[in-house]
Amino acid sequence: MHPLRDLMYPSSIAFWGASNNPMKMGTVQLANILETGFKGDVYPIHPSETTVLGLPAYKSIADVGRPVDLVQLTLPTDVVPGILEECGKAGIKRAIIISGGFKEFAGGGGRELEREIVDIAKRYGIRFLGPNCVGIFNSLISLNSTTIPRPPMGGSIAFASQSGAYTAMINPMLRAQGIKMYQTMSVGNEADIDLADCLEYFKDEPDVKAIGLYVETVRRPREFMKAARATVKSKPIVAIYVGGGEAGSRSSLSHTGALTGPDEVYDGLFRQSGVIRADDIDQMLDFLWALSSQPIPSGGRMAVVSNSGGPGTSLAYHVEKAGMTVPLFSEALNARLKEVTGRLAYVGNPVDLTFEMDLTLFEQLLDIVYSSGEVDGALLYGIFGWDFMTNMEKRFPALKQIQEPWIANYEKFLARLCEQPKSYGKPLFVLSFIPATSPSIAPIIRGGVPVFPSARRAAAAMSAMLRYRQIRDSA
Repeated sequence: MHPLRDLMYPSSIAFWGASNNPMKMGTVQLANILETGFKGDVYPIHPSETTVLGLPAYKSIADVGRPVDLVQLTLPTDVVPGILEECGKAGIKRAIIISGGFKEFAGGGGRELEREIVDIAKRYGIRFLGPNCVGIFNSLISLNSTTIPRPPMGGSIAFASQSGAYTAMINPMLRAQGIKMYQTMSVGNEADIDLADCLEYFKDEPDVKAIGLYVETVRRPREFMKAARATVKSKPIVAIYVGGGEAGSRSSLSHTGALTGPDEVYDGLFRQSGVIRADDIDQMLDFLWALSSQPIPSGGRMAVVSNSGGPGTSLAYHVEKAGMTVPLFSEALNARLKEVTGRLAYVGNPVDLTFEMDLTLFEQLLDIVYSSGEVDGALLYGIFGWDFMTNMEKRFPALKQIQEPWIANYEKFLARLCEQPKSYGKPLFVLSFIPATSPSIAPIIRGGVPVFPSARRAAAAMSAMLRYRQIRDSA
């Protein structure tokens, strides 16, 4: 069994660094473990407190007197080696070392201290994340040992990062977009477990469908490439690399002690490994959301369906700019579409309904274009729900009587819309300027269809899916 499997699925955790002071990092992390809903046993270790956050506290790991699967240390740097030694003597095999001040710290003997904890870990067979990290999140067991509360649990995206902020601070952004996260792990300085190990682990996690990486350096290139090539046969990998410039290189060295390389080197490394490179965190999340939730297109022929000219034109433009096509539909397909559209509609592709009150028409149109064999995917604009009727309610009080059944029928339509990509094996993206939390959009996101706020982002995500098809087919 991979060592990360034990680390990510503990049934008991001993925790150093939490107290009854709410302004301490360790206290925040322990509170997050407790409040996220972890069902296992938690043992705070504190030299003087008898209780911590309402739990009995223990003066040492030896006082716990029970088996412990995982320890998390949020302690002053120079204390860590001694505590890790105690854990080793107690038979503990998995650890997360949050503490900083090791090789990323230019002075104070940090490198020597990091070598010391590595030696201790090897002596006792301990595998660990860190040091200089922020913890882990595993939605399957409701475990959040990071510094940020309310992680967006669920989904099928896994993420490993050399930056702690990108595994925790992004939680509010993820919730705002409706993106869920399956597992995250902060690897920090990678003194023991590194990104190559994470890929090996994620490859065999059955419910992980897409993997994200934040990269400042690849410490073991051969092992990384081997793990990545094996993984992309069944799961896409998307990476951000930020160490290619002079300023980024300086920051990486001070951040995690990472020695970086030129962009061109990492472009080559990722290309040979089958890893898709993203420009930044928002693009990486777009790609992962699409890759984890939609069927992979078999080709680059896209249908654009819109009830407004501007968004439809923008989608078509960015789809072509991203290297795909918006092919002119055949006469036969045009004739079928005209049977269900209004007089003012253009159905050549993009399909432009102009303004259509019966938005459930989208379902019919997608059925027709998906079954035609002329497209490999679709992008849609025009989901409004009841929102556009708000000002009408004051002028037409009788609308209140039909609002509830109308919304109920509309939600059923959205549920059917979300099933179409699965039925036809062809992806669907939605472009919308309405917030992800609105009643019009939230059901689509829950149904597994990504919703993007710009045509450019939607097209780029579709292009990433096509790239993964090519990577997988050649792996």
